[in-house]
Amino acid sequence: MEIKNKLPKEIAKALGSWLRGLVRFTPLPMFVAILAPLVSGVFLILQLWFFSEIVSGIVIEHLTISDLYKQIFVFIFLYLLRYTAIYLGDMAGIFASENIKYHIRQLLFYRIWSQGPQWSKAKISGEIAASIIDQVEVLDGFFSKYVPVVINAVVTPIAFSIFIIFFDRIIGILLLVTIPLIPLFMALIGFGAEEASKKHLKSFARLSGFFADRVRGLDTLKMYGREESELTYLKEVCDSLRYSTLDVLKIAFISSAALEFFASLGVASVALYIGLNFLGFLNSNNILVLQIGLFFLLMAPEIYFPLRQMALHYHDRAAARAASDNIRNIFDGLPNLDPNRNIIDEISTDKSFSEELNNVSIKLSIRNLDLYYEGNSNSVLKNINLDILPGQHVCLLGPSGVGKTSLLEAIVGLRDYSGNIDLNNTDSKLWPKKCLRMQTCLIGQNPYIFEGTIAENIMVGNPYATNNDLLEAARKSLVLDFANNLKDGLDTMLGKNGRGLSRGQIQRISIARLFLRRPALILLDEPTAHLDAVTELLLIEEIISFSQNKTLFVVTHSKQVSEKFSIRWFLEKNLIRNI
Repeated sequence: MEIKNKLPKEIAKALGSWLRGLVRFTPLPMFVAILAPLVSGVFLILQLWFFSEIVSGIVIEHLTISDLYKQIFVFIFLYLLRYTAIYLGDMAGIFASENIKYHIRQLLFYRIWSQGPQWSKAKISGEIAASIIDQVEVLDGFFSKYVPVVINAVVTPIAFSIFIIFFDRIIGILLLVTIPLIPLFMALIGFGAEEASKKHLKSFARLSGFFADRVRGLDTLKMYGREESELTYLKEVCDSLRYSTLDVLKIAFISSAALEFFASLGVASVALYIGLNFLGFLNSNNILVLQIGLFFLLMAPEIYFPLRQMALHYHDRAAARAASDNIRNIFDGLPNLDPNRNIIDEISTDKSFSEELNNVSIKLSIRNLDLYYEGNSNSVLKNINLDILPGQHVCLLGPSGVGKTSLLEAIVGLRDYSGNIDLNNTDSKLWPKKCLRMQTCLIGQNPYIFEGTIAENIMVGNPYATNNDLLEAARKSLVLDFANNLKDGLDTMLGKNGRGLSRGQIQRISIARLFLRRPALILLDEPTAHLDAVTELLLIEEIISFSQNKTLFVVTHSKQVSEKFSIRWFLEKNLIRNI
């Protein structure tokens, strides 16, 4: 559901529609959560009626407990039924909320996965993480509390007031007049509450992104003496979050005070009328008996209770709409809601397609390829044409910045392009995503190393590889050459992004991942850039040996590496030529 570039009123309407649409992921629990307060309201009426009958019997008719044991038993039974309904409603609301949050996070993860790394690189990673974790969590109160309460607040007070009118018209009218004042005032406050919540969530996302980026670049900041200026900016960001939090709290206190004022006014009006009626100060033919008067008096605060609950959770609505709007902005639109859509199936492998290509070299054909820089119309590459036959090994050279890396990324679908890239005479865009990842392997210049052991990082290439496969991959990639000198060998723990290793060692771990896979098309971007001449020669020979009967396309600046290839191309100014 893309709702970009619309007027604010239309955006607000679309946000509300999207939030309501999420209920379809868990209709039965949501129905129970909404129905339970209504059922408990019916039990409440009966419970208060029997309670007033018991009190009236004791005070007016001077009955004993033994005379009223049936009414007492029914009262206790209704009490248990009422709180059982409330408990079931709360549990259903929690279950529905957790299920909805799970589906939203799955949809957002799919949005990241489908947009590709070029999209995510243009975003602030801290904001994306805060959206998926924190801002989705904000929706919890909306579905578990607010939605069931708001239905109860709309139906129960009006139904109770109409019910009371049949007994006493004046009390019913008093309730019907005061009840609408509460939601009216809450709606007026709601405009400010939503804006304050949106500002608060933006400040929180900004702070999350700030911390994530500064922690990642802490070494650079320290080397350039930027500690004081960054601390000053951090204080500004924290102050912004503090002020936005106080704004939300102020509105919450104002709304609570307004609610209590109107609720107290309504209850006091009913109590005053009943008291004056009992004292005979009203010229009315409708003289209340104790049972009826006590029933009305007990009912009055209970009629306002759903409205109190709505006010208590009203900020959840504003926060949910603000969180949804922030998600919309960060993810360039809200994810489409389709309960019949199985995302797991969409990102799973097309097995028949994969089996058909198993152990088959890939033919690469590129026609009229144009690549552009992210966010503008300046071209990286223009009108590129090339063919690599199945099983061929090709080396591509060229000056830095000419577009070699972008070309490799486009081949595996990590960069948008215009033109045609065919793999085995099939447009690469028509390949199932997972199958494309299995049949191709791109090793970039800056491979990511996760926090964990060396072995765990190699196993990223194939989590199901055996220990023998792992050792063989580590041997071929020359990882064992440095791992054997470490105390724990392949079980040595690594810091985030390979902290503790050199760039050359990180490069060898990434090549080890390749050796655990069986891709038909191998794309390598400067695979030996950080290695000495001897290690470079040994590693490229292992790569070429591994790539027998596979299509290999290597980008390099190394003369020693290029001499290992019989087919060498040179890319310069959108032209590929043989050398």
